[in-house]
Amino acid sequence: MKKIVLSILFFASFIFLPGSPAQAMNGWWGGHPYGGYCPRPMGGWYGAKKSVNDIRDARKILNEYFKDLDVVIGDIKERKWFFEADIKDKNNNLIDVVIVDKRTGRIRSIY
Repeated sequence: MKKIVLSILFFASFIFLPGSPAQAMNGWWGGHPYGGYCPRPMGGWYGAKKSVNDIRDARKILNEYFKDLDVVIGDIKERKWFFEADIKDKNNNLIDVVIVDKRTGRIRSIY
């Protein structure tokens, strides 16, 4: 009985503790990662709400999303459900790897 009560208290503590948003690469561009998401019908670039048919479309979405940052969109590889892209700094150092969902255009970090 004591184990059950302690287990319930342990798991309940996670519900009431405040959480902080995760930051990919510790917020390498000075803000929250992929902060363009907005849960509304048209969303932001993070939730682009449009299908991506080829590498050219994926590059266009990534260039638009990262346009205000000093980064370079590197190689883009096509996978079954998404496109995988390298994000590099101006010195060609890899700083993130993102995917672009083919069905939704959503950008997610996988690095």
